[in-house]
Amino acid sequence: MKRKIISFLLVLCTLLPMCTHVIAASYEDQKNEVKDKLNEASDQKDKVQSEKKTTLEEISDLEDSIAKYETELAALKEDIAKLEKTIKTKNEEIRVLQEEYEERQQLLTDRLVAIYKEGQPTFLDVLLSSDSVSDYIAGTAMVQQLAKADTRQIEEVEEKRMKVEKAKAELEEQKTKLDIAKKSVETKQGQLKVAKSSKETKVATLSAKEKELQKEIEKYNAEIKRIDEEIRKQAEQSKDIYNGSFSGKLIWPLSRNSKNYNVITSTFGPRRSPVAGASSNHRGIDMGVSIGTPVYASADGYVVSVMQTGARGKFILIKHADDLYTRYQHLNSYVVSAGQYVKQSQIIGYSGNTGIGSGPHLHYEVLKTPYYMTEINPLTCGLVALPPLIYS
Repeated sequence: MKRKIISFLLVLCTLLPMCTHVIAASYEDQKNEVKDKLNEASDQKDKVQSEKKTTLEEISDLEDSIAKYETELAALKEDIAKLEKTIKTKNEEIRVLQEEYEERQQLLTDRLVAIYKEGQPTFLDVLLSSDSVSDYIAGTAMVQQLAKADTRQIEEVEEKRMKVEKAKAELEEQKTKLDIAKKSVETKQGQLKVAKSSKETKVATLSAKEKELQKEIEKYNAEIKRIDEEIRKQAEQSKDIYNGSFSGKLIWPLSRNSKNYNVITSTFGPRRSPVAGASSNHRGIDMGVSIGTPVYASADGYVVSVMQTGARGKFILIKHADDLYTRYQHLNSYVVSAGQYVKQSQIIGYSGNTGIGSGPHLHYEVLKTPYYMTEINPLTCGLVALPPLIYS
């Protein structure tokens, strides 16, 4: 009996490690299976998050669309005002030309009637009525002058008629452009209405906290609109002050001697807002330089605006030739003022951390007009001399 118990214990000792190994392997398989499911779920979550934006970001996109439509509408209305002014001027021009044409036409008619009644003197008439060679020469000269005068009168009438016809054709062209512009306004107003309606619908779905945040964002957007209106007035006043052609390239606004001068912390275009109120559609590029870094004018130009706002902080807007503009935002201080001329590579201010931002940096924009929504990508537009860039 004792021998059987010992034998059983020996068999059990032999099988125990194998059983433990089998159980451990089973748990390991289960753990791996759970890990696989977790990874799969994480991948799906990441995919969903990458494909679907938050409601706030969707609202931000709609706000950009609204701003775009409003900018385009403002430009169209400006074009319509110019066209209407041109049409008014053209109508007056046609009236004057028509009067001149009718006056010339009447003079020509009177002359033709006179010729019909009295006859046009000929060289034979002059010869027969001349008492001497000198009389004949004088008479011949008079006949030639009359012929030239008549010819010139006919030419002037035709010239006036052609001017009237040309002015009328130009008027019709301006009227066609006006009609197209007015139809474009109707289209844009429809698009604007749809975008505003979509925005209101999405805002209604926000949580209380998100609605508060949206109010802050809208406050900043309203401020930007107000500042842009001021800039529009300043730009209008300075539109004929600085002209000419732009040649070469805009220089980088930071010196190579400045630390992080080429470190791009935020690129142009769509992005996730770094802080509440910051745009999710970035209109420029950010360079991660510290407060007090010198900022340089990218080209010769005229300083249109030097301002400070809650959103942009301290900023400078410069007009260059060919209606090209550059803007430098979130400055700590500036050393130029509105109405001042600057030279390329001249220090205009020092970088800072004013306005909405996640830390010290320089926000740099290149614009085709002084207005919001006309910014172009400084890194791809081909107008800026780029240093070797580092993206962080």
